[in-house]
Amino acid sequence: LDMRHPLRLAKELKPRKHMLEEMGAAYMANGIITLAGSRMYTSMADTDAVIDEALGRFDGVLSSVEGV
Repeated sequence: LDMRHPLRLAKELKPRKHMLEEMGAAYMANGIITLAGSRMYTSMADTDAVIDEALGRFDGVLSSVEGV
């Protein structure tokens, strides 16, 4: 987002917020829990199996996004 162009910024905020909400819902539907729909963290306690499962879930979500 470009803060130097307030009119363009105002036009872009609502669609971007909507997209983030939809992505958060898609993550949740696939068992990926995020903070506020956009923040994700990993843990040093995660095993390779847990990471591989999470990557598979992300692949499922992202493969359904048009244009990706």
